[in-house]
This record gives sequence, C-alpha cells and structure tokens, in this order.
Amino acid sequence: MATESFPNPMNPGKTLLLLQFLLCAATAAAQSAEVRFRVADRATREAVVGAVAELRSRTDTAAAPLYTTSDIDGRGTFPRVPHGDYRLTVTSLGYDSLRRDLRVGAATVRLDSLWLAPRAEAIDQVTVEAPALRSSVRGDTLSYRASAYKVSFGADAESLISKMPGLEVADGGIEAQGRTVQRIYVDGREFFGNDVMSAIRNIPADMIESIDIYNSQSDQSEFTGVDTGEGHTSLNIVTLPDKRRGAFGRLYGAYGIADKYIGGGNVNIFDNDRRISVVGLANNISRQNFSFEDILGTTDRSGRKSPNNSFMVRPLDGISTVQAIGVNYSDDWGAKGKVTASYFFNRTDNRNTSQSDRQTFTSTDKLVLYNDENRSKTLNLNHRFNSRIDYKFSDRHSVMMRTSFSLQDNNSRNELRSRTDNKFSDDDIRFVYRRRNFGHNNSDGYNVSNHLLYRYRLPGAKSHNLTVGAGGTYRSYEQLSRPRQYTFRDPDNIECDTSDYSSRNITRTDRDQPGYDVNGNVSYTRSLSKRSRLSFEYRINYTDNSVERNTFVLTKENVFPDERNPKQSTEYDYAYLTHRIGSTYQYYFKKTKIAGTLHYQHAAFSSDYAFPYARKTETSFDNLTYSVVANINVNRNNTLKFNASGRTSNPRATDLQDIVNTTNRQNVFAGNPGLDPVYTHRLSGQYIRANPAKGRTFTVSAEATASPNTITDSLVIDSPDFVIDDEGTKLGEGNQYTKPVNLAGLWSLRASVNYGMPVRWLRSNLNFRAGISTGRIPSIINGERNFLNNNVYNAGLTLGSNISEAVDFRLSYTGRYNVSRSSSEVRTLDNTYFSQTAKAETTFVLWKRLVLRANADYNYYRGITDTFLEERLICNAMLGVKLFRNCLGEASVGVNDILDQNGTTFRRTVSGTTLRNVTNLAVGRYVSFQFTYNLRLFRRQSNAVMDALQGK
Repeated sequence: MATESFPNPMNPGKTLLLLQFLLCAATAAAQSAEVRFRVADRATREAVVGAVAELRSRTDTAAAPLYTTSDIDGRGTFPRVPHGDYRLTVTSLGYDSLRRDLRVGAATVRLDSLWLAPRAEAIDQVTVEAPALRSSVRGDTLSYRASAYKVSFGADAESLISKMPGLEVADGGIEAQGRTVQRIYVDGREFFGNDVMSAIRNIPADMIESIDIYNSQSDQSEFTGVDTGEGHTSLNIVTLPDKRRGAFGRLYGAYGIADKYIGGGNVNIFDNDRRISVVGLANNISRQNFSFEDILGTTDRSGRKSPNNSFMVRPLDGISTVQAIGVNYSDDWGAKGKVTASYFFNRTDNRNTSQSDRQTFTSTDKLVLYNDENRSKTLNLNHRFNSRIDYKFSDRHSVMMRTSFSLQDNNSRNELRSRTDNKFSDDDIRFVYRRRNFGHNNSDGYNVSNHLLYRYRLPGAKSHNLTVGAGGTYRSYEQLSRPRQYTFRDPDNIECDTSDYSSRNITRTDRDQPGYDVNGNVSYTRSLSKRSRLSFEYRINYTDNSVERNTFVLTKENVFPDERNPKQSTEYDYAYLTHRIGSTYQYYFKKTKIAGTLHYQHAAFSSDYAFPYARKTETSFDNLTYSVVANINVNRNNTLKFNASGRTSNPRATDLQDIVNTTNRQNVFAGNPGLDPVYTHRLSGQYIRANPAKGRTFTVSAEATASPNTITDSLVIDSPDFVIDDEGTKLGEGNQYTKPVNLAGLWSLRASVNYGMPVRWLRSNLNFRAGISTGRIPSIINGERNFLNNNVYNAGLTLGSNISEAVDFRLSYTGRYNVSRSSSEVRTLDNTYFSQTAKAETTFVLWKRLVLRANADYNYYRGITDTFLEERLICNAMLGVKLFRNCLGEASVGVNDILDQNGTTFRRTVSGTTLRNVTNLAVGRYVSFQFTYNLRLFRRQSNAVMDALQGK
C-alpha cells in the first residue's frame, strides 16, 4: 500500500521569523500599561459624558497621540499605553480644558478626580465670551456671569443676585425661575448645610466669578449616577480662581440713637480646597445672617406644616435682639477623603405687638369678625451641626456619611385681647364676646441623624455597581404650657378685668413626643450601553412616634387636680412601616438626559392607644409612585427641563391624635386617627434661552400640583349647639371647631416668564418678569363642601446698573392683582385686592472717598371688594468716607426710616376659610454711626495666613 507523503508545514526560516515577532509583541505588552480616568463637573459633581481625552507623549514628539471619550459614568480608558511620560488633555464643550502630566509604568494609572471647571468660551464652542455676556447655558445649568452685574465694593452676594434675571431674594429665601432654592454651594462644596441665606450674606460680591442655578441630585442618585427625581434646586457660587487662596471678609460695628446697635462680621480663610469660614453677629434691630431651624414648630404661622416642609424659617415678626455665630469647614483629606462640616448657634430674644383682623366664612352669608392685639415675648436658642464625609478606599469601594444634630430651646409668653362679632350685613353687626388670653410655653427638643452610603463598583466589562445605604434619626420634643383664658360677654367690659369674667379656662399641659426613624436601601445599577443605564432599588423605612399629653384643668377652688383630664389628655404610639421596590431607566445622549422611575409602595400603619381608652388599629396603603425627569439641551443656547412625580406624605402626629383640644375655647382643635397619607401629583417644566452674543436671557417656568386626598380643614362655626366630644360638650357661641380631613379637589398652577437684556446706552441691565398663580383649596364649613379659588397676577421689572463700582443702583417695581372666591352650594364670597411694591437702592462714590448710600421702599395694599387701604414709604440714607490708603475701611453716619413709617409691618393671608390682615411691630426710625472694614489678603499678602493653615 502506497503511503502519501505530506510537506513539512513549517519552514525553519519562517518559524524563526514568527518566534521573533511573538517575542517582540510580548515585550511590547510587558512594557505597556492601562490608564483609567474619570471626569466630572467641578460645580455639580456630575459625570461629564462625551469628554475627549488626548494622551500625547512628552518625549517622543513623532509618536501619534492616543484618543478616547468618557462614557455615561464619566470614565474612560487607554488600554495599552507604552511606558513613558505623557500629557493628558481633557476637553468638553462648555468647560475649561484640563491638562495633567503623568508617568506610565508597570502598574495601572488611575485618575479618579479630574474636575472640569465650567467656563464661558469662544463662540465657535458651546458658550460665547463677549463683552455683553450675562448668562450662558451648560446642560441643565443656567450660569450668570458676575462681571456683567457690577455692584459697589464691599457688597455681598445678595446684592449681586438681586440684579440677575429670574432670581429673587425675598422673605428669607431665594426664588430661581419660580422655584425655591433649597441647597447652596461654594465652588461645588456645601456651605452651612442647607441654609441658603448664609452664603449670599457672607460671601463678598467681588469674590464671585459666576452664579450657577441647577438641579442637584440626592445623595443616593449622586452615588448611583441615576436621577430618581428627588433632587433640589441648587445655587452654586463659583469664586474667582485668583481668590481661592487667601483671607477675606468684612467686619463692622454701629451704634444708633436711641439705643440701637449692631456688630459682627465674617472671615473666610481659603487655601484652595481647605476652607474655613467664621461668621458672627450681635444686634437689637432684628438683623439675621442665618436662618434658624425650628424643629419645635413654634414659629409656624400657618398652623399646619407640610410633612415635607423644611424646618428652616425666616426671622420672627417683631423686634429681635440677636446673637449668632457660625463656623464652616471643608477640606480634602488626602487624595481619597473629602469633608464638609458646619456649626451654628443663634440666640434670638424677640418682642412683638401684633394686631390682626380676620373674617371667617360660614355656610351662610353671615361672617364672623375677629380682631385682636397680641403682646408677646419669645426667647429662642438654636444649635445646629451638619457634616458630610466622602471617602474612597479604592477605585471600587467608596462611602459617604452625612451627620446632623439640632437642638432648640424656646420660651414664650404672651397676652392677647380679642373681640368677636357676627356680621349679617354692613348695618347689622352683633357683639358676641371679648376674651383675654395669657400664654406661657416652655419647649425644648432635639434631632440627631446619621446616614451612611456604601458603593461597590463591580468588576466586569460593563459598568455596574451596588449601593447599600442605612441610617436613622432620633428626635425628642417636650413642652410645658400654662394657658389662661377669660371670656367676657358684657360689651361694656372693655378693660377685660379678670376678676369679673363670664367664664374661664385655665389649664396646665405637659407634652412629651419622642420618635425615631430607621431606614435602609439597596440598589443595583448597570450600564446597558454608553448612553443608557438601568437601576433596581429596594427601600425600607420604619417610623415610630410616641405621644403623651397630660392636661390638668384648674378647679373652681383654684387648684390643679392630681388626675389628668381625660377629655384633653392622651397617650398613644403610632408607626409606619414602608416598603418600596422599583426600577429606574436613564438615557443619556450628549447633554440630554431622560430618566423614568416607577416604585411599588406598601405602607403599614399601626396605632396603640393607652389613654383615655385602650384601642389598637392597623391598616395598610398600597400605591405606585413615579418620577420622570427630562433635561433636553436643544442647542448651545436653549434648554428644556421637565419633571413629573407622584409621591405620598404621612399625616402629622398632632393630626392623628384622638382628642379634642379645648385649651383655647375660641379655636377648638380635634385630631383624626383615620387620616390617610396624602398622594400628590406634580408636573413642572422650564425653558431656558440664553443669547450670550446679545446678553439676553429668557426663561419660562410652570408647575402644576394636584392631590386626590389632601389634608384640609373641616370647620364648624356659628353652631353653639354642636357637640364636640362623646360626653355631649357643646361648642358654645362664637367658637369654632376644626378637624383635619382628607378631601379631593386640591390643585394649583404657577407660571412665570423672565426676560433680561442689557441697556447699553444706560450701561445697565433691564429685567422683566410676569407670572400667574391659580388654584383651588377644598374645605368643609358646617358640613358643606367649600372651595377657595385663588388667582394672582403679577408683573414687574428691575433696572440694575452695570457702570462701575462707583455708581451702583437698582430700581424695581412689582404689581400684584389678587382675586379669591370662596364658594359653596349656599353662598359665594369674593375678595379682591391690589398690591404694589417699588424699591430703589443707590450707592455713589464721589472723589474716590465720599460714599452716599440711599434706598427707598414703597408698599401699597388696596382692597377692591372692601375699603381696606395700607400705604407706606420707608427711606434710609447714609453718608460715609472711605479710610486708609487702600480704601478698605469706611466710617459713616445715617438715618434709618427717615419718614418714620416703619414702626409696623403688614401682611395679608387668605385660606380656605379665612381672610386675615396682620400688622407687627418693627424697628422704626433711628440715627446710626457705623464703621466697616473689608478684609482682603491674597497672594503674597496672605503668606502668613497660609503658613498658619498648613501648620508651618
């Protein structure tokens, strides 16, 4: 059998050549390494998608550079980079270029902290740099250029923001395109927690490069990179790069005749990432440089605080003596850790004399008229601590811990005299009674919370991570109240002598309300592609509250019994256990982001009453909650934002208690253990257009809310025979009974338009604004369904100078037309009034030394359906001289309220059942002498300060 022969498959020469090639390849592979990086926005901390990274050799100029782009996480990789020295350049539209020199050796190079600084650039890029540049759009961020809004030297950020279109500082807060700013940052770092007023009143305007408005994400979303729609409207103050290393601030003191004083200041020591700020204030003219945290609810004017409402409140009505001090610290602890912490203390001693008149609607054409005078004194002490620590153990493991502590002590006393009448017509007003109330309340409470998030970046080709969170809050609230109420039914007893009363109600109430929350969550997030990612999440939250209220009623023998009154006392526990499970899908393309979240929520409610009778109840609620977020960057000048959500909120503890509170017989309040959690739908949209070339900014925003089961009031009034409890107690003449109930029919709609443009011939900026707010509030009056329809139309403008620091003025006007209609099946009541406000602020510096400051504030309220009229003009003026060679000091003399028309302030409120006008005590006219010094130490001047910071 013949054997077939085969040729030798491998020629010796070819074999040698192949072995040489493999050896070279192996050697090349052994002499290369991987370079990984992550880029993020320095201001918002969000990943920058689509950034172009160039890696170019510094030694071999003939070598071709390497390129890659960042993915949805902001991450990019150069897989095989030969050993050597390189320069990495990262560019992205709307950001400054970033350059970093690096050496590639045997180990993988990881660059996880590449922060891109937002900045206006050339017109052939995303943002235009032009002399008229006032604002620009970067993704979902609207940025205002500070240099386009000139203010006088020494002015703070508040003065600067007041000139910017779409931003309004009023009533102790900031509104940005109709949305309330809830978080404030300085160069992307938290500043004094969530107190938005602290930074704008303590950061000098000449330090600021830009003001950025954007939607910051929640801690959970920041970790996972998936937007669940739980963020906040935030304001970021970007400081000038050459002002981030040095010491700056402002110190001031003034004395006024008669017996007025103010002293304080702020000192900020910045050493790039390490920053320390100290602020202090002492005065008796009601000035506040902070908001304070009202965890006790003692300053709630509405009588009903939303479950999701912030505890931060604006200054009290009346005249306050204030002492406050605060410290803010932030730093990078090495390459892996970041920390931000703040402490704040405030002592406010307040006195006030308020006068109010109120109309309460009934189920007929009759109105209940009420007017009073209330003299009060309040001493409030507040401590607040907040911190956030971020630490990155490695490229895969990182944690974030947020800790907060608040302590409040409030002591208040008041004396109130009131009169109640029934109005059947303009000619038929019938006296009901007068009352004299004395109140004495001591309250104290604290909140302590800690929340921890851990993220593990799982290995694999696809970007995916696991996030686990846990936290808890403990709170305690104690109160001792000793109210006394005397009723006088003799119309001639004008003095309300307490020895000659018709009836009295004197009680002593001890209230103790501790509670705690425990929560946890776990989420898994995976990138499906470079543009999309999917997240699955489970959350659990347990809330437990205990309420013990013991009320003792003074007997006819003027003694308090040992036994508590069963009608007004209660002792119970209630708890919510809430499970949520769901998913979020996010699609990201260039600067456009769309994310949708859907959760199934199961909430189990249980209550255990021990007094006045034993009773246990259990129930559960099942809901679907949702969120849709869309940020669409149409082009470099136009951005659209949409947000839709449906969420629940639980009733307050006081609303759930099963007692009738008759401490104030004129206003009897009852709880309702059968209240359901409130489900609220919210839809908002925003359009932003910036024309940098012409310096114009145009924004439109709208927000609609609706609830099928909001918590509102069921009011019984003008029904003296109404039985308020199981024992047959009657309401009595002239009194009203209020009980919270779930009702359908709540909706509201707000829309606003802002347009800003430069007026070149005047070297100023002109901002126009207009808005409408409409809605319906349901209620029940004497068993009849009632609806309050509110419509408010407003328009205004602001003219702010942009001439120089020596010529600074701002003129503004706002007019509001208010229409409200309270209607039921048996009657309709209209209330229409017009209000307008005009303001003028000027600062002129003459001959480089002489300073003239003046401002005027005109307020006008006029009733259209009634004869009400309130009008006042408040004028202030000050003349000063700049001191020292660099003009950093200033001595001045001035007059506050020249026309002496600010002895009182005015406010009008409309609810579903009442219309109320209130005047409060104010500071009034005084002459003051003031000295101010502006601290500015930068570069070489600040070497001693920097050495001290660095421990040298």
